[in-house]
Amino acid sequence: MIRFPDYFLFGTATSSHQIEGNNIFNDWWEWETKGRIKVRSGKACNHWELYKEDIELMAELGYNAYRFSIEWSRIFPRKDHIDYESLNKYKEIVNLLRKYGIEPVITLHHFTNPQWFMKIGGWTREENIKYFIKYVELIASEIKDVKIWITINEPIIYVLQGYISGEWPPGIKNLKIADQVTKNLLKAHNEAYNILHKHGIVGIAKNMIAFKPGSNRGKDINIYHKVDKAFNWGFLNGILRGELETLRGKYRVEPGNIDFIGINYYSSYIVKYTWNPFKLHIKVEPLDTGLWTTMGYCIYPRGIYEVVMKTHEKYGKEIIITENGVAVENDELRILSIIRHLQYLYKAMNEGAKVKGYFYWSFMDNFEWDKGFNQRFGLVEVDYKTFERKPRKSAYVYSQIARTKTISDEYLEKYGLKNLE
Repeated sequence: MIRFPDYFLFGTATSSHQIEGNNIFNDWWEWETKGRIKVRSGKACNHWELYKEDIELMAELGYNAYRFSIEWSRIFPRKDHIDYESLNKYKEIVNLLRKYGIEPVITLHHFTNPQWFMKIGGWTREENIKYFIKYVELIASEIKDVKIWITINEPIIYVLQGYISGEWPPGIKNLKIADQVTKNLLKAHNEAYNILHKHGIVGIAKNMIAFKPGSNRGKDINIYHKVDKAFNWGFLNGILRGELETLRGKYRVEPGNIDFIGINYYSSYIVKYTWNPFKLHIKVEPLDTGLWTTMGYCIYPRGIYEVVMKTHEKYGKEIIITENGVAVENDELRILSIIRHLQYLYKAMNEGAKVKGYFYWSFMDNFEWDKGFNQRFGLVEVDYKTFERKPRKSAYVYSQIARTKTISDEYLEKYGLKNLE
């Protein structure tokens, strides 16, 4: 049996655009309507109307925390207009979570931006940071009784997809602009931290990958280190040490602070050197563990231990696993993934890592950005025609873990690893 501490949070996570539906004022909605992706989010999971039932279901399942994002474009559909009806609904969500003993964890930026913000240059212009800060100040003053805040979700993924590969809005492919956006996001975090820190603990949700070099050759080792630094550590070094590092270069920036580091962990990738300069001499491919997800990467539970221990050794900060999950057709594989990741997380905690919680992604099936509705991450299955919610077996297994803060010998025997490397 594995026993987690009494203070440990066992929660689930979602984001506004992926579950609420009809976020008509943000840049992703505009991207969808222009046909830039094949599937439109539409009503998504219809959570904006069904949030009460969803929170009641969380309570029934015994999860004691819920990470969700506030949709900036709902609060400020226009630059100088506040939608108080939407703001009050988010207040009601927080109050309902508190009523059921569920710790609310709020993310203020989860990939989406108001359309008006992007039309004036968005994150490419430093002078636009003030609009984000105005939104942060409003939320901090209006929404009470929230102790855990996340400023920005996966800033490097946002920059990579929106400003390097161009696969997400705004569809730019320019390394120089990407670096400017990165610097502006870092500055926005620092300013938001100063506001939110008066109300609770503040972190970011940082996607981390357990990279590995493709071989012992010097070129593979060097390109691995470059990718690992830029993707996993460059942004955090910028916040905590004033040393921002990207694929393009290093920058001295004004340092800030962070109370905890949120880790979004999914998998491991092999990094190799390629002669192709158009790919920045980088070739990345998923580590093959034989346990494939429908997202095209493998389940590698040891990776959560690797990134947590590196984070602990580098910064010594408190850590929350703000996302970990799998999109799979076989729910037994989801259970296996949860058990094995938690085994390795427990190992990291026993070795000194200050981990305060684990949030499964996602509470329910949702709209997976450019991949549409086919990626089933949810503990709870969603029928997108009727919006019926149906907890999977994994929801009940995770429920037992969350309620008891233990992983039973029965679950360890059936789904766990006998020996941890």
